[in-house]
Amino acid sequence: MGPDRREPPALAVDALIAQARLGGPDAALAAKRAAVLAERLRPSLAREALALAARLDPRDPNPKLDLARLHAEQGELERAAAAAASVLSGSDQPARARAAFLLGELARMQGDEQAARAHFALLLQIEDDLLAVDRGDPIAARWYARGRGRIAELDAATGDPGRARSGAEGALAMLRATASQIGEPPVLAADIADAELRLAVLELDAHEPNSARRRAGEAIGRYEALAVTEKEEPHWRDMLARAWTLAAQAAFAAGAGADAREAMDKALHARIGLAARHPDEAWALAATWRVRAGLLAGLGDASGAEDSLTQAAALATRLHQSAPDEEAPARFLVHTLLEQADHALRSSADARAKEPADAARALAQRFAAAGGANWCGEAAAAWDRLGEVCRRAGAAPKQTQDAFARAVEFRRMELSEAADQASQRALAAALGRLGEAAFEAGANSKARAALEESAALQSAVFTTAPEDPRAGHALAATLDHVGQAAFAMSDMPAARAAWEHELRLFDHMHGDDPSSDVMRLRAGVEAHLAGARGPDCERYRNSALARLDALARAGALSERELALRRKLRGR
Repeated sequence: MGPDRREPPALAVDALIAQARLGGPDAALAAKRAAVLAERLRPSLAREALALAARLDPRDPNPKLDLARLHAEQGELERAAAAAASVLSGSDQPARARAAFLLGELARMQGDEQAARAHFALLLQIEDDLLAVDRGDPIAARWYARGRGRIAELDAATGDPGRARSGAEGALAMLRATASQIGEPPVLAADIADAELRLAVLELDAHEPNSARRRAGEAIGRYEALAVTEKEEPHWRDMLARAWTLAAQAAFAAGAGADAREAMDKALHARIGLAARHPDEAWALAATWRVRAGLLAGLGDASGAEDSLTQAAALATRLHQSAPDEEAPARFLVHTLLEQADHALRSSADARAKEPADAARALAQRFAAAGGANWCGEAAAAWDRLGEVCRRAGAAPKQTQDAFARAVEFRRMELSEAADQASQRALAAALGRLGEAAFEAGANSKARAALEESAALQSAVFTTAPEDPRAGHALAATLDHVGQAAFAMSDMPAARAAWEHELRLFDHMHGDDPSSDVMRLRAGVEAHLAGARGPDCERYRNSALARLDALARAGALSERELALRRKLRGR
């Protein structure tokens, strides 16, 4: 707030609201003025004033729209929707359009994609009618572009990137045409920045990082200007931090590591400044520390990534301690701790992984024990990390298997509550890790049981999505391990059945693909079958040798494959 503007005295606001309560010809105007003066420092009084203004002057839709906005900002979504709906039922078309936009935003916040799309479509219809009367109406054009941009975001979220991009490009083109007509006042500059950032996200998802960097730069320039001109409005610094974060990700994808680090540090600087002035921004700051950790890890700076995760965990711990019984802070902390454990495991700092993994386990199990079935996945993930820590540390086989078995227990509970494909995949993966740990410990029977159950789950997933390469390769890897466990138990028919199933999967997924990776996979399985003493063992041996010879001619034979070729030749 500049030196020529002062905070309105409390008495002035109280006097205006008192005048409005008394009624009279100027009561509605007094209520509106009171709402404007009270909004920033006394939001509850501002809402009262707006409700009073709406009652005193029911023909003016603006108090109702402002009231809906304030209710939404306070998390009072039902009241916000009621206030917006009262405007939507009116006859003022520009106001109806704004109400439709707000109702669409509220529906999107509540996860109702169908209702959100319907409200944004109504907004487009209203603004299209207004533009049919006056094609040069900049306000109608701006609101039309806003609605089209929101529908593009819904399209992207529902897996239609082509339609999303077409809509986003159309919204930006419309905003730029309006700017060429009237210039770029702040409200239009903000819409253009939002549209550029939206397209940058879509282009980054489409593996076009250079174009995404350019668009993020356009957005950054406008957000920086808005942050300077509206110093008391935190929204622009929030958007600026988001834009710098996206610029960092785009630069990383483009191979510009130094630029990525610089952009990420600018995003972090913006978040730190915001959190210092607005405590509720601490969540976004903690998330930015986590994003920075991932970026630095990708750039090979393991120490910097570890420091960033330490900062994120410290902040997340403080946020959780301020509300120890609330799920959102606890879940954020658990995921941060799991990221710490993962980073330590990737960096071969296995001992450092145990503490955050165990802390995540304790917190997740506390909420799961209190009836939070949706916490079983987090508890299972923590036990998985603890199992991996035990395995790498050379702990007793029973200790390692017990940790992976606990992960399986929690995944079973998760699947019983949410029988979806994601839960099936998670349980199959947990069973696979348990089976591999048991096999390494020589517990072949236990390994085989876990791996066969894992394969059955993965086969069910693959049956519903036969063109999904992730499902196919996961099933193939598990079948390979099933065959090894059966082979170790001298059950040759079962081993051959698993490996032949694996080859059929490769046929389905890769056909006659002659690439080195596919030949390597096939050669490995055929070598297994050559040693399984079946009627076709010689045919499989010759086929594996032919593939390994082709890899050797291409200079793509590893030491391990060279040893396998010698073994198959009997040398």
